[in-house]
Amino acid sequence: MDVVSTTIPAGPITTAGLNWRSLRLIVSFPVLMAVLLIAIALIGAESRLIDPDTWWHITVGEQILKTHTWPISDTYSFTARGAHWIAYEWVGDVLLAVAARAGGLVGLALFQKAMVVLLTVLLYLYSYFVSGNFKAACIASAVVLPIAPEAFTLRPQMLGYICLLLTLICLQRFRQGHEKALWFLPPLFMIWANLHGTFVFGLLVIAVQWISGLMNFSLGGLEGRQLPQPQRIRLLLVFLFCIVAVLITPYGSEIAVNPFEMATAQPVNIANIQEWQPSSFANSEGVYILVFAGALFIAQVTLHLSYMVEEFGLLLFSLYAALAHLRFAMLFVLFAAPIVARILARWVPPYNPGKDNYVLNVAIIALVIFSIVKFRPTQRAVEAAVASDYPVHAAEYLRGHPQPVGMFNEYGWGGYLIWQLGPRQPVFIDGRADLYEHSGVFADYMIAEVGQAPAMGILARHDVRTCVVSRTSALAALLAQSADWTKVYSDNLSVIFIRSGRPRT
Repeated sequence: MDVVSTTIPAGPITTAGLNWRSLRLIVSFPVLMAVLLIAIALIGAESRLIDPDTWWHITVGEQILKTHTWPISDTYSFTARGAHWIAYEWVGDVLLAVAARAGGLVGLALFQKAMVVLLTVLLYLYSYFVSGNFKAACIASAVVLPIAPEAFTLRPQMLGYICLLLTLICLQRFRQGHEKALWFLPPLFMIWANLHGTFVFGLLVIAVQWISGLMNFSLGGLEGRQLPQPQRIRLLLVFLFCIVAVLITPYGSEIAVNPFEMATAQPVNIANIQEWQPSSFANSEGVYILVFAGALFIAQVTLHLSYMVEEFGLLLFSLYAALAHLRFAMLFVLFAAPIVARILARWVPPYNPGKDNYVLNVAIIALVIFSIVKFRPTQRAVEAAVASDYPVHAAEYLRGHPQPVGMFNEYGWGGYLIWQLGPRQPVFIDGRADLYEHSGVFADYMIAEVGQAPAMGILARHDVRTCVVSRTSALAALLAQSADWTKVYSDNLSVIFIRSGRPRT
């Protein structure tokens, strides 16, 4: 195992000696590589700050903080108002609300960067624990990081992937003889289930580890290693405790079954929302995944690599998931990085503390940290980024000129309008696709947004009195041609129409 030397010389240990060794560890080459990886990840995350769902997550978190209750029905729309809906990711919602309270938009930006940093460091450490080589772990992490930005948006799912990495690290340490690491998992899953639905992947990983440890196995380049019976029993017990842990929520088992309902009962959502679309050559992440998978296949053919059954199975699963749904590209990152690190460790020389250049390390680390601080998000920059994608000025107009209840809006703007206007101006739709699919609103929205003749029937059936839509949308063009609708506001991004030409001022 390639680790930093911790050999203690004979004789008394002075405080100064300990401090010096601690300082050398802090500025060692492995730490330098971690800092460089963080810089790469932050560059990739720069344009991924705000997601359309970020806003309603913050609003729900604020509601929980203020009322000390958990929502059980919709209060933010007029189309599904009163319908059953729960905050499946309420811990993530609260964390986002706390970040917004603490620092506004800048606080949210810093929270996103903190999650990116933590995720990157954990990926690096996991790759190291698998490969035993710091340099190989760094290279492997850097190679897969270009796929990761798809998951770097400010949503609870990033926290879910952090939990998945912690699970993988605990299982790897367990395999390496650190059996107490397993007992970290049940409390982690209790938090994780209330944080994000990715906990199902954590349960899958534990199950795969247990099944692969039932017997010794060898077929071609695939190998299985039987776990001793006490370890198998301990792993099974922890798995069962984790299942029980995911049921400890304010909503009982309802949160635990949500990921399965998402996969089986929301065809309109999965068919139309961009993040659920398959990876392809139409997007950079899809191209990278396909090229990367091809490179791994060539490496297998030419180098005759061997894999543990569990790691190969999870790699294939993550590749399928990433190709089937762009949303799951991060899974491929997490399962591919340690495999690549282990392959590279065959040729990359291990870290040698005796050859470390601490002065150079300090200089580079200081330069990178200075650059990160220098280019930290500012209020003006974040506001400009938000204003380029969301109807900031239209929301200001609506606050000053409330319009009749019954407001149609762009799907991607619903969360922002909820955050800005609250219940007094309920929306037609927002990113809570499960709520709107079950109530039939999602299908109606898909018809209306096309901007053809049937759209008018949808607006009339829902008694829509106000429309806040993109200035360049087909629906905006249709409304502009109708004598029943009057434009009362317009800017470079959005336009507001009201029915019957009688705006309320």
